[in-house]
Formats: sequence, structure tokens, C-alpha cells
Amino acid sequence: MTLKLTQGCLRSMKQLSSHMIAPLCGLVFAVFLGLFISALADGMNGLRIKDGWSRETTAGARVGGGYLTVMNHGQVPDRLLAVRAEHAGMSEVHTMAMQDDVMVMRPVEEPLLIEPGAILELRPGGLHLMFMQLNQQHVAGEMLDIVLVFERAGELDATLEVLSMRDSMDRMRNSGDHMGHGDQASHDKNGGANDDHNDESHSHK
Repeated sequence: MTLKLTQGCLRSMKQLSSHMIAPLCGLVFAVFLGLFISALADGMNGLRIKDGWSRETTAGARVGGGYLTVMNHGQVPDRLLAVRAEHAGMSEVHTMAMQDDVMVMRPVEEPLLIEPGAILELRPGGLHLMFMQLNQQHVAGEMLDIVLVFERAGELDATLEVLSMRDSMDRMRNSGDHMGHGDQASHDKNGGANDDHNDESHSHK
């Protein structure tokens, strides 16, 4: 009697174990599949955006600048295609270069490549964001929401902290950027706008 009871208990335990193992295996598989997909996504899209900031603009200014850093921690290259901002009618990536002893600004014509492990810096005196046809002033202490459009990563949100003129100068000095307030730059003939700009706040004269 005792032997039969023991055997019955063992059979019940085996059946219970078989019923529990199947769901458990399914759960483990789902977890590992999720981790694999997450790792694959990180490999395809490992972009990180940081240190976004802008300089305050004067009342009535129609243009403003933006700066940030994009780091590619992924395993594949990506390209920055465009930028959008609700506070501006038009947003572009601009570059700066000396032409006939004059610093000129012009839109970047080709997407900006970011290789795996590379860093793209948009900073004063070089590549930077330009917001035109502003519908609101860049006010110190406020935050500006923008969207960066990449070839692989797609649309990524970013935030720019608006700094006062003094704070922006301190930031540029600490980061080694040499183009300070009062430096003059203008768009070249192919740059779209023909007005000169005071520093990279891009305020029209």
C-alpha cells in the first residue's frame, strides 16, 4: 500500500514538473530573446546626444544657434540628415570657414557621418545648428526641444539649454572654443541668408 502511494506521488510530481517546465522554458526563452533584440538594437542605434545648449537671443531676433554632442556607441555608422524645431520655421546644420579673410557660414550640403566610436561635436566656431525664422525668443534659463533626424536611428529628441550671454561665454572659454561674442561672420552667396551675423547667436544686424 505504501509502495503504491509512493509511486503515485512520484508520478504526480513528474506530471506537475512537466507542466511547470514548459511555461518556465518559454519564459526564459522570451527573456533571452528580448535581451538579444535589445542588444541588436543598441548595435544598430547606439547614438547618445548630450551637452545641448543655445545662446539667448535679443527680442525680435530671427535666427539663433544650437550646439550639442552626438556619440556613436553602436557598431554601425550613422548619418545626421536633418534637424527640426517647432520654435523655428527653418532649421539647418551650418559650417563655418574663412573666405577672403571673412568668416562665412553656409548650410552643410552632405549628411554628417558618425562612425562607430566617433563623436560629432556641433560647437561655436565650427559645425553648428542654425534656427531661422524664429517664432519665439531664446530666453536664458529655458529649454528648447528639437528633433535630430538620422539615417539609421531615425528621429531622436534632444533638448538645448538656453544660456545667458555671460554663461555662454564662460562655457566657450572652458571648452576651448575661440569664437567669442562680437566676432563677425556672414553667409556666403550660396548660404541662403545674406545678412551678417553677430557671433553665432545669428542675430541679424
